[in-house]
Amino acid sequence: MATHNPSNTVVVLDLDDTLYKESDYQASGLDAVCRLVETLYGKSVTEEVFRLQQVGERDVLGGICKVLGVPLSVKESLLWLYRLHEPAITLDTNISTTMQQLELGYQLAILSDGHSISQRLKLKALGLGHLQTYISEDHQDNKPSPARFRIIMRDMPAARYVYVGDNPAKDFIAPNQLGWITIGLRGNSRNIHTQTSIHFNSTQLPRIWIDQFSQLINTLSK
Repeated sequence: MATHNPSNTVVVLDLDDTLYKESDYQASGLDAVCRLVETLYGKSVTEEVFRLQQVGERDVLGGICKVLGVPLSVKESLLWLYRLHEPAITLDTNISTTMQQLELGYQLAILSDGHSISQRLKLKALGLGHLQTYISEDHQDNKPSPARFRIIMRDMPAARYVYVGDNPAKDFIAPNQLGWITIGLRGNSRNIHTQTSIHFNSTQLPRIWIDQFSQLINTLSK
C-alpha cells in the first residue's frame, strides 16, 4: 500500500469479536438473566446454566425454562432480557489505546450485524457510542450485502476505505468487491466463528491479516 493521508481514509470496524470478545457479552447476558430469574422466581439457575454450557447445549434459555417449570414461551421474555441488558464488557487496553490513536487521524465508523438496541448498548458500554454506526437491523440489511458499505461511501467521502473484521464467512466479501482494503484480526479459541482458511475462498478472505489490533496503526500507514 502506498502512503496515504489518514484524514482522507475511512476506517470501518466490525464489532463482535473484533473490538471485544462476543463470549464476554454472552456471559454478561446470561448472568443478567440468572440474576433477574432468581429475583422473580426465587430460584437460582446459575449452576444449571453453567452445566448446560459445559455440555454444549445451544438452547440455554430453554433449559432455564425447564428448571423453573414454566412454559417454553417464557423463553421469549428471557431472550429479550438478554438482548436488552446493559452489558458488562470493556475494551482491552491495547484496543482502547489504538482506538484513541485512530480517532486522532482517521474517519471512523462501525458496521455490525445484530439488533439495533443490543449493538448500541454494547457500543455504549465500550465507550464507542459516539461513533457513526451502521447496524443491520436499522438498515434491514445483513452482511455480506454491500448496501451498507455503499451507504458509508455516500455518507463519508474519502480516497480510501478500510474494513476491519474477524469473520471470513461474511465480513470481507462486500468490501473486497468494492475495492476496499480489508484487514482480518486473527482470533483465538474464544472467537465464535472459525477463521480457518480451508473453509473459505479468496473472495471471502481479507487482503491482510494482523495478529493484534494494535498493529492496525502501522498497517494503515504503509
